[in-house]
Amino acid sequence: MEANNYPGKIKAVEKLAEKLTHKGPYHNFAHELDVYRTVSLLAKLENISVEDKFLLQTAALLHDNFYQPYNLLNEEKSVERAKNHLLKIGYSIEQIRRIKALILATKMPQKPANLLEKLLCDADLDNLGRKDFFELGEKIRIEFGLSNNEEGYQRQLQFLQAHQYHTEVARKLRDTGKQENIEKLKKLLEEK
Repeated sequence: MEANNYPGKIKAVEKLAEKLTHKGPYHNFAHELDVYRTVSLLAKLENISVEDKFLLQTAALLHDNFYQPYNLLNEEKSVERAKNHLLKIGYSIEQIRRIKALILATKMPQKPANLLEKLLCDADLDNLGRKDFFELGEKIRIEFGLSNNEEGYQRQLQFLQAHQYHTEVARKLRDTGKQENIEKLKKLLEEK
């Protein structure tokens, strides 16, 4: 497939993702666009090939097109929903196989097997080290039905303390911010 077809296909996938994607407070089309932008940056910083970047961007836009809190098969269902649409858009069977592996790598707990999977996993959790962490955390709390901020803060703190970015580029971008968010969470919990 020629690289000049990639922008048109990404546009088609973006429209598809907007239509298919879960409409939750956090897991929604805005989240998929966020992961798309982040994985595009990480791919650029890692000098990923045009083809691999295209596959990463596609997976980012579709990785949460099916999402239900506490459902253990979200990624598998996202892959199934995406597969037939990607064939219609003109993706090859091999490209779809690779996109499937990328999406499945985002399943918690994340266990990426190669650099591309690591980049997508890091992009999916990029917000852990950003300034909008608390704003997005509130949306996650609502989506999961956690009853109060203390319970939500405790879960967030445990998650952040256990989490490690998979790539050096993500660690350089987000570890300092993640540590700042850990300290803010500890302070919030002390005040409760």
